[in-house]
Amino acid sequence: MANLTGSATFKALLRKLETTDPKHPDTWNPNYQTLIDNDVFLKAFADEVNTARGGKASLADRLTGIEQTQASLSPEYIDELTAAVKYALDQVGVANRSVQALKQQLQQEGELLIENRGVVSGCTVTKSTTAARNLNLDAGVCFAKGRAFSVLSGNNMASVPSNISTGSASVVVYLYLSANGWKMAVTAIGETVPVGAIRLYTVTIPPNSTDATDPTLANITLTSLRRVELGFPQYLDTPVSQFVAISTLSANDYRIDFEVVSAEGAPCERKSLNVASRATNGFTLELASAADNVRVRYRVSKLNN
Repeated sequence: MANLTGSATFKALLRKLETTDPKHPDTWNPNYQTLIDNDVFLKAFADEVNTARGGKASLADRLTGIEQTQASLSPEYIDELTAAVKYALDQVGVANRSVQALKQQLQQEGELLIENRGVVSGCTVTKSTTAARNLNLDAGVCFAKGRAFSVLSGNNMASVPSNISTGSASVVVYLYLSANGWKMAVTAIGETVPVGAIRLYTVTIPPNSTDATDPTLANITLTSLRRVELGFPQYLDTPVSQFVAISTLSANDYRIDFEVVSAEGAPCERKSLNVASRATNGFTLELASAADNVRVRYRVSKLNN
């Protein structure tokens, strides 16, 4: 049996049947088709309205929500929202700068190594009279590693390098600990003093100073660098000191805390560390101990900076 198929076409009129119409399906089917088309049209419209509700109980509820959203997106609301977001971002920036200042400035931490070496007596250096460009060492006592050591004298123990340049140069005479005790040596031009050495003298070498031009070292200058501590280890006339640079603070009334991590050769307590002077960009730490290679951890605090 065939069916009538509706299409979404709406008609507002139906042909009125007359008593004279033939009693035949061709008379009724056109009206039935119009009714079915109207039903399909209304069903499509109803589906569209139901979709437009967006899950709300009614289309009116959905329209009310849209109106409220539109009101919240008004220029006035946008301005208020922008101002609130900007204020929040500004506060985040302030907090971030405060945290950064707390980590890098208001509380600063670091570690340093203090070397405590020198001469108790003797250990003077003179120019040799028996060999070209050589140096002699007088006997004495040096201190390092927290204790005193005897230093034997020696002639021609080290030589001064030639300077063939057109400008003055300088080298350093130092003591180093060998398998046979403390010995004297001289750095090469441009060379640094080895770790663990004890500086004795600076040698200033004039231009064009060689074995041929100055074999007796008549034109070179010896300047003592010796740190002499006659009372070692009982007392120190010139305690070793070291400047510690910090990020600049507003004033020098900051707090400093110390921790002695390690020391060599002698006891070293917190009370052996003394702040000799302080500035807004650093402080000078003084060591009142015979210990050598003292590793110190420090913290600088100024929360009211």
